Amino acid sequence: MPRALPSRPFAIVCVVGPLLCVLFAVAVAVTDDPATRVEITSLALLTSGAIAAVAAYRRMRVTRVPRRRKAWFSVTLGLCLGVLANLLGVVLDALELTSSFSGLVDALLMSALLVCIIALSLFPPTPRRGTDLARLIMDGLVVGGSVLFLANVMLFPTLLAEHDTTLLAQVQVLALPVLDLVITTLATLLIARSGSTSRTPLLLTGVAFLFYAISDLAYAVNMSLGATPLGSWWDLGWLVGYLLATLAALHPNAGKQPEAGALEAGALRSSIVFFTIFLIATASSMIVSTVGALDLTARIVWGVLILTVVARQLVLVIDNEQLRRSLEERVLERTKELRAITNQNELLLSSVADGIYGVDTEGRVTMVNRATVKLLGRPEAELLGANAHDLFHAPRIDGTPFPYDGCYIAEATTSGLTASGEDDLYLRGDGRTIVVEATASPLRGEDGISGAVVVFRDVSQRREMDRMKQEFISVVSHELRTPLTSIRGALGLLAGGAFGDLPPSAAKMIDIATSGSVRLGRLVNDILEIERLDTGMLPLAIRVHDAAAACHEAVVATSGMAQAAEVTLALGAVDGRVRADKDRLIQVLINLVGNAIRFSDPGDSVLVAATPADGRVEFAVTDTGRGIPEDKLESIFGRFSQVDSSDTREKGGTGLGLAICRGLIERMDGRIWVESTLGEGSTFRFELPAEDETEEPQPPAAQVATGVVAV
Repeated sequence: MPRALPSRPFAIVCVVGPLLCVLFAVAVAVTDDPATRVEITSLALLTSGAIAAVAAYRRMRVTRVPRRRKAWFSVTLGLCLGVLANLLGVVLDALELTSSFSGLVDALLMSALLVCIIALSLFPPTPRRGTDLARLIMDGLVVGGSVLFLANVMLFPTLLAEHDTTLLAQVQVLALPVLDLVITTLATLLIARSGSTSRTPLLLTGVAFLFYAISDLAYAVNMSLGATPLGSWWDLGWLVGYLLATLAALHPNAGKQPEAGALEAGALRSSIVFFTIFLIATASSMIVSTVGALDLTARIVWGVLILTVVARQLVLVIDNEQLRRSLEERVLERTKELRAITNQNELLLSSVADGIYGVDTEGRVTMVNRATVKLLGRPEAELLGANAHDLFHAPRIDGTPFPYDGCYIAEATTSGLTASGEDDLYLRGDGRTIVVEATASPLRGEDGISGAVVVFRDVSQRREMDRMKQEFISVVSHELRTPLTSIRGALGLLAGGAFGDLPPSAAKMIDIATSGSVRLGRLVNDILEIERLDTGMLPLAIRVHDAAAACHEAVVATSGMAQAAEVTLALGAVDGRVRADKDRLIQVLINLVGNAIRFSDPGDSVLVAATPADGRVEFAVTDTGRGIPEDKLESIFGRFSQVDSSDTREKGGTGLGLAICRGLIERMDGRIWVESTLGEGSTFRFELPAEDETEEPQPPAAQVATGVVAV
């Protein structure tokens, strides 16, 4: 918890207060008249007491912690009663009625001391454990017993010397001193046990009441000896007490309760305070014993004090033993938890199929999992502590090593960025190399980057599969398309009568074969298109194009299909210019319009439109067909996927058209989706980046009267 800065009134009192005390001491020293010294002391006490009471009242008003608020209320009430007693004493001295009303002044002073005792008992902030509470009580008994013993052998005989020996008279004489001794005990406990959070105001409060009690006892002794009770150096104790009480009330932490878990003062400091007081009492006992025997009361107090000290030490030993055992149990439990967490982490790392290893800032391996040992074919002892880049990063083809500065490990540990390496080569322990994909992520701590963790996987088999796939595509491209072309040419010659007229049954079979070859050719082309999209080998010529021209070409290209299906094509509002590959854009539109025609009934219509908005141009192909179920709106963009499995036989198609459309649109930085209602139709939409730059638009294709209408 940060320390609060002193307030301005606190700083002012720190400077002005000591100066006033010095002025009071000088005034008492240079004044010979006892009556004048009494007046000076009375004025100083009333003024300083009133200031302290106002400061305590102000602290009580602003304090929000209930226990501290009660404590400062008690301090305020005690100071007010003390000021009232002093004021009443001054008035009675002026009226020469002191002897008649001295009991009233003593009653006010006793009330003030009792209220201050309550205040001191309210300041300790936190609840205590059983043994700690017992030790605190015994600390109080040690301090109180020592103070009582000292007072019994050094103070009480002087106070009782000039009074009769009746019990009532002794009680009247010793009442105020005994209350002062109780305040001394509580103040000492408060000083010794104050915690770090509110130590300063509590120390000031405890020391203030100590000074006040010392001056009270000196006043009682002077009264017993017949000396002038006021106007001496002993009166400085009251002034200093009021000053310290004012400072305690003005301190910023005076109204704060310690935070949960805040520690009190250490046992060493409190033990030093208690045993110092006890040793002083022991020394006094030895001195008195050499002069004369102790009276019965002193012997009883001394015996109880010795037993309390012994009991206190026993409680302290028991408490320390309990704390030691509790600490050992907590350490064992924590060790077991940490071991379980460590085992769990090791199990997780060893269960991962990918290789994982950690490196420090110098690139040395600090940890490896089981998969790393297996993939690299090296024992764990060989890997740990070795430089990862130098040990198993394969060199160039010519045998020279790759520079460490360009390695993804160095990039992660120096720049703090996550770096990756694709198609990297690792050198196994048996000399073979494996192709890996690796990602290095920096390890960040409170002190910065402490290393990196690298995750890699063997992709040799996947790369081999990719190679085989490319070979298969090459075979399909060259070995299947060439025979298909020959088959379609031969079927065309037969159907055209190059070898004479064919009987109707043979002509029908030629038509079936021609349709199948066309469908097979389309399937091969679609598969090749999909593979080129997946591998990124499909070239795109991105330029600025007019959306209206692309839509018109697509409508013209599908007009024959629309006439055959008795479906009306309509070109709606088309506007805007897009950045796209024109051929691929027209391919997507033709595919979407063709699908709309195939799944429409005779007499239905298909509308094509394009609208620019927010830096994009949105294309829409709307039909009035049967619609698409909601659960199929996303899946129809998958490969070989159609709404109904019977559509392949009834409507034709390969189930790859929409997948190709999505791939092409995404390659051109766009997106495609569908909106549909069963029984009402569907709208396929896609959007592409708009372009405001001027460029010569492509001329529209020639208008043909093929059932195309403009709306």
